[in-house]
Amino acid sequence: MTIARAGRPATVLTRLLPPVVVGVVGATAGHSIAGMSVRVPKPLALLLAAAGAAILLTITSTQLFLGWLFLAPLFQESASNTRVGHALALALYVAPPLVLVAKFFTSDGKRLGRRWVDLLPAVYVAFVVGSLVVTASGELRSGAVGTLRALYQNVALGVIVYYLVAFWRGRAFSRTAVARVLLLAAALQAAMAAVEWATGWNLWQDTRWQNPGDTRAIATLANPAVTGAFIGVGIVLALAILCWTGPRQLHRLAGIMLVVGLPGLYATKTRGPILATVVAALLVLLLSKRSRVVGLGVVAVVVLLLVVFWPQIRSSAVYQTRFAQKQNVEARLVLQDVSVKLIEKRPILGWGYDSFDRVKYDVAVPSGTVPLAQALQSTSHDTFLTMLVEYGVVGFVLFFFPWLAIGAGAVRRLRTAVADRWFLVAGLASILLLAINGATLDYRFFSFVPMLGWMFLGLLRRELRAPAPA
Repeated sequence: MTIARAGRPATVLTRLLPPVVVGVVGATAGHSIAGMSVRVPKPLALLLAAAGAAILLTITSTQLFLGWLFLAPLFQESASNTRVGHALALALYVAPPLVLVAKFFTSDGKRLGRRWVDLLPAVYVAFVVGSLVVTASGELRSGAVGTLRALYQNVALGVIVYYLVAFWRGRAFSRTAVARVLLLAAALQAAMAAVEWATGWNLWQDTRWQNPGDTRAIATLANPAVTGAFIGVGIVLALAILCWTGPRQLHRLAGIMLVVGLPGLYATKTRGPILATVVAALLVLLLSKRSRVVGLGVVAVVVLLLVVFWPQIRSSAVYQTRFAQKQNVEARLVLQDVSVKLIEKRPILGWGYDSFDRVKYDVAVPSGTVPLAQALQSTSHDTFLTMLVEYGVVGFVLFFFPWLAIGAGAVRRLRTAVADRWFLVAGLASILLLAINGATLDYRFFSFVPMLGWMFLGLLRRELRAPAPA
């Protein structure tokens, strides 16, 4: 399953170069425009938009997708907090998938067959749109542009990417190329997270998570849990390549990912992605005959170190401020009780799009040691409970069933004698990691990392279409 090429095979560098150049030129131009003392003239803005559209349309589909995947974490989330970053996010994150959709419908190649389960992601998006139309509050209607952009980025974008990678006409995007780009992007985020932890610097000067003596690195992804999840995906992808006979040309990059990924993950100081990465990484290690002994050895060494150094760990500032913080956990438990009460009131269709923070005050639950009013100052920290609150059982089943069906098919495929098991393992482990992390924060505020789950699901769906060798 490789990309169709003409002539000499193109390297990933040549595929990435055009969109990366576009990003650099766009950043430079945007910085210059941002320094103007007057508003940018509309003719100039239209000219720049037309030039950008022409460039995106002339870049090959492979270059556009891989370049977008590499640039997306840099120009998403934190970038939108600045004028230049906001413009670049629109040009280099929001627009390219729409261009790929246009290329998809105009491309040549065999139309791939679909099963009924493949309709469910589109039905899910339609359900969410319907929920927005029927239940939207006055605040959402007054901010229609922002609401539509959030709906596109945080709900529809992942589904669009799923259909693009699963049903691209002709030969699919190269798994090796996608893995290389993800390793490069995740290693870059990990390196920036480590630098931020040590110096306080990050690319977009987003200091919301920097407190005296307790800096939690975010790199460019706005939230340490989201950054940690992406770094974790890079770590389990690297382990799958090394332990499950992945492409040799990726081994060195996988090693680099592990070297920078571990300190980068620690720099986020966030329990959810660390726990999710540990669980997914152990499964990758222990399920492989090649690495089972190594995995057991790593577990034994870690347990021994924890026992020996537990007094020092327990008294450390990091442990006291992050891992032993009970008040944060108790507030989340209160929010879980609130979610359950809300689900019981409207179990079928839910309360409506983006309604959680509006309706959470409609129920009362025992608050324990944390006052209810204090707990409700936070938003939901469980993606799946929030989905049940807002979309009910119907919306949740529409979302979850394709993941269950394709994941089960990938597990069955993994048990057969197939080549490229590393890719199946990497995809399943990454989806598991993202799901565990999603139970510790609310993905409805973020776009890139939830999109990765849909992307891996689409790649696995494409893999299941190919017949397994005997």
